[in-house]
Amino acid sequence: MHRELTKGVYYIGVDDHHTEYFENLWKLPFGVSYNSFLIVDEKIAIIELVKGPWAQEWIENIKEIVDPKDIDYIIMNHMEPDHTGALPEIAKIATNATMVYTRMASGMQESFYDVSLEQKIVDDLEEISLGEKTLKFVHAKFLHWPETMMTYLMEDRILFSCDAFGSYGALNGKHFDDEIDLRMIEHESRRYLSSIITSYLKFIQRGIQKVKNLGIDIEMIAPSHGPIYRDNPMWIVERYDRWSSPELENNCTIVYGTMYGFTHRVAYKLKEALENLDVDVKVHNIVYSDMSDIIVDTMRAGVIVIGSPTYDAYPFPPIGTFVDELEGKRFAQRPMGLFGNYGWGGGAIRKLKPRLQEDGFEVLEPTIRVRGKPNDEEEEQIRHLAKEIASKLG
Repeated sequence: MHRELTKGVYYIGVDDHHTEYFENLWKLPFGVSYNSFLIVDEKIAIIELVKGPWAQEWIENIKEIVDPKDIDYIIMNHMEPDHTGALPEIAKIATNATMVYTRMASGMQESFYDVSLEQKIVDDLEEISLGEKTLKFVHAKFLHWPETMMTYLMEDRILFSCDAFGSYGALNGKHFDDEIDLRMIEHESRRYLSSIITSYLKFIQRGIQKVKNLGIDIEMIAPSHGPIYRDNPMWIVERYDRWSSPELENNCTIVYGTMYGFTHRVAYKLKEALENLDVDVKVHNIVYSDMSDIIVDTMRAGVIVIGSPTYDAYPFPPIGTFVDELEGKRFAQRPMGLFGNYGWGGGAIRKLKPRLQEDGFEVLEPTIRVRGKPNDEEEEQIRHLAKEIASKLG
């Protein structure tokens, strides 16, 4: 199936309702789209490909418009395999095509596929004429790999933005923002940004500013996943700008694990104490919440509180995984609260505290260690910690 974006420009992407987890990590309750675009002019260009298992469906979409052997340019904004997995299949047909990408992408292509088509390495802001239409290539380093670029179709003012402004969620034939429920897209695009691009938030800010500085008009934004924004392209830009801002939000998120309910009791006593101080607080039981949802609620929280039972003298394993994410995704430094429960040794908090401090986080006092259910002194510590959190949030 294809859709016309504007004269001579077509959507030829596919939906994936099969994959349960993006990158085998992040849940896809609504599927995901792999967006690809075809421009038919004196020269024929494809911008972005699709994931390998969907190559045949994608090639059939191309055949609805042109003979794939007539393709002149295969433009790869990003070498990640969900964007390029179909390259070996199209290369067997479009044998005269030229691959277009950045210099770093060239080495990745050789490592991933080693396709023997001609290649053209484009510099930042270099242009290619297709006839009546002109493509400008905008390097977008670390959005979200170092070889990434965006492609701007100058005459039609379409920005093919790669992973920037993308979203989880299959399109099911509704390819444009004015055909789809944007409440779902707002949730899934924030979850997409949080789980995939949190490590590179400053590069989102730089990318947005770079495009603004070019002084180009944008009438349509066509990302590699999620809907195409033709009705209000700035709707998604404004949200990405806000979600990637270095300014933290004035709220607290509690992330805890529990085996038998004792740590759960402390978490909800702290939640109650915070709410009594008019603190906006969110709570995640790490066993039942999806990690992507936890990251959404913690990436910009003004204070994060971690609660862990002791498990074999260490933090509860899923809590350890969450701390790995904090480190790997380079969460901005902010105050952190800690509480934990134990039966005899209580090693969880003793190990978590120095780790967080080494990462540059301020660990608030008191850190609370409860053996079984909290006693009166420990309940007072919970209230004291709540007051410390409230004071940090102002």
